[in-house]
Amino acid sequence: MSKSHNVANLVVIALGIFVSCYSYYSLKLGLLISPDAGFMPFLCGLALILLGIVWRIQTMIFQSPTRVNHSGAPPAVVKTAPLRASRIKLGLAFVATVAYAALFERIGFFLSTLLFMLAWQMAVERRHWLKAIIITILCAAAMYTLFKILLRVALPPNPLLS
Repeated sequence: MSKSHNVANLVVIALGIFVSCYSYYSLKLGLLISPDAGFMPFLCGLALILLGIVWRIQTMIFQSPTRVNHSGAPPAVVKTAPLRASRIKLGLAFVATVAYAALFERIGFFLSTLLFMLAWQMAVERRHWLKAIIITILCAAAMYTLFKILLRVALPPNPLLS
């Protein structure tokens, strides 16, 4: 396990412990048939702990073989190129999420979700424009159906259509 994976794994487990302890001691768990505010955070914390442990065991059992550099480039160049690309993706993902949160109530759920999904598919995932549009429309329609029709959640309306 590389140093970054080791740190990430320990952060996931520590976060799970913190969330579970906080929800157990500070929030009420309630019962399974009538859960209180701390029930879902407690379950999410337990899930994080479990996933962190499974991740640690998996990396111990299936250790990846050492990679061979066939490109002829120095090892420092080979390591930093994927790292730079992942940082750019992370930055684009952050900007898209902040923009989605800022536009959510201003232009409504459906239009902001369409813009967010399209920006994500085009900028972060680098999909072809036709595939991105199809995925965007299908996902936004599915989320609208799930939240508005099936779960009956009050979503911000589109002010352009109201």
